[in-house]
Formats: sequence, structure tokens, C-alpha cells
Amino acid sequence: MNGPRYWLLASNSDNPYATTNHLLAASGERHSYLAVRVVVPPADVVVPWAGMLTRGVNSAGLCFTYAFVPEQDMADYPAQEWSARMLTNASTVDEAITYMRGDSTLPGNYLLADRAGGMAAVEVGGGRVAVCSPTTGAEARANAWRCLTQDPAPAWDDATASTHRHGRGSELLGALDSATPEALRQVLQDHREDGGPVGKHGRSLCNHGTTDGTISSEIIDPAGHLWFGFGFPCGRSRGHEQDGRRPWGRLVRFSLAEGSGSGDLTTPDGSITPLGVRLMS
Repeated sequence: MNGPRYWLLASNSDNPYATTNHLLAASGERHSYLAVRVVVPPADVVVPWAGMLTRGVNSAGLCFTYAFVPEQDMADYPAQEWSARMLTNASTVDEAITYMRGDSTLPGNYLLADRAGGMAAVEVGGGRVAVCSPTTGAEARANAWRCLTQDPAPAWDDATASTHRHGRGSELLGALDSATPEALRQVLQDHREDGGPVGKHGRSLCNHGTTDGTISSEIIDPAGHLWFGFGFPCGRSRGHEQDGRRPWGRLVRFSLAEGSGSGDLTTPDGSITPLGVRLMS
């Protein structure tokens, strides 16, 4: 959502509960950054974005987040290492998009923003990259394309309630008076469903599916801040989720600092590491 100076990004990371999201800090060739990496234990469910940095912000003020959309004929994609290179080297939205034009970029929706006020929704799929400029002060995406004309894998939209979640996100963002971290946190906690049956994937923004749901939440500020929440953003399970993690129920702000070093800021069980404590702000 567009704030007084630049866009703020907010996201719920929905994954199989067997995966974990680790917040980390890294120092690159040009820029340092904070990012979220998806970690999949060996022999557990395999997801195409395993090991990928799926959202983050760098010291130049470039930030991004990602939502997966499967193609109808989903090919095997290589390890998604480009997003780390992007955070290390790119400073603006336009520079970041050049890293997404390779044929190995995982399909889906990418939201990008920078400190100069630039913003783009980038949709990747079927060998195409569509750059969608915002038409209002709020831009929402779920796990379905809005600009690309092709359809995702059959039954995907219905199984993930992506059309409903996109509409609900757009409605809530459009009703906000201003883009503040607290206002965006309330959006991420929303439980309005579309009336469909809850299956392996939930049907609301705060996702409480049986085997797949929200494992972390983030608000990302080009000023160099990343608010991170472990587990369901509402802080409560409903009892049917096959998930043993204990959600924080709040978002903690971490900030880039000069000479902060590299390493994990959080652990698989949601503890904050000593480096994470240093970067809390």
C-alpha cells in the first residue's frame, strides 16, 4: 500500500506446515539485506520454492514479496538463487525486474517497491513476464494472476480461494485511511472466508488449512525495516491444523544496521537468535 513517502509491502506466507520460514541477515557485494528463506526438512513435502528468499528488503531500499502460482504444465525449476542476487545488487524496481526476466524464474506474483517511491506488481508464467503498474494507492495479490491472461493449474483457484482472498485483500486495503504497520497487521489477521469448505488450504487471509496455512507474516518498509511474525498472524490455532508451532501473535520489527553481519535472526521453532536481538528495533 502506498504510504506518505513510498509503498509498504505486507504479506502472509502460506506453506505446508512441514516447512519453516527463517528470517536472516546477509551482507552482499553491493547491499546488505534482511530476507525470509523457506526451509524444507529432508524427506518432507517438496515445494518448488524450497530454499528461496521469498521476501526481503536491502540497504538501498528495494523490497519485494512473492506468491506462487502454478502453471498448467508445471516444469521442474532450478533452485531460485536469483532473488538473493537481486537483493545483493539491485537498488530500484526497474533494476530488480531485470533479474526476473530469465527463463528459470519461478511462476507467480511478485510485488516490488523501492525507496524512490517506485512500485510494480510483476506476474511471471508461461514464459512471460508482465509488469503491472498500480492504478490506485493499494495493490493486492494472492495465488492467481490478474494481468496474465492464462489460467493456473486446474482447480488451483478453487482449492486456495485465491479469487476471494484477492478481493478481500483489495477491499480491506482500499478502506484504510493510511498505510501504517498496525493497519496492515490488522489486514493480515483477517478471517473472512468465502463459504467454501476448509480443506488442506484455508480460505481466508489468515490461513488455517489442515495441512497448509500461514507460517509467517511480514510487513516490509523500504526504509530498511522488516516486521516478522512467526506462525498465524492472529496468534491462535483453531485445533484442526496439523501444525505444532506456537505463533507469536505479533510482529517484531528488525532493521538493517551498518556492519550487522550475516546469519539467522530466527530459528525453526520461532526463537530469536542473538543476532536477531541485536537487529530488533
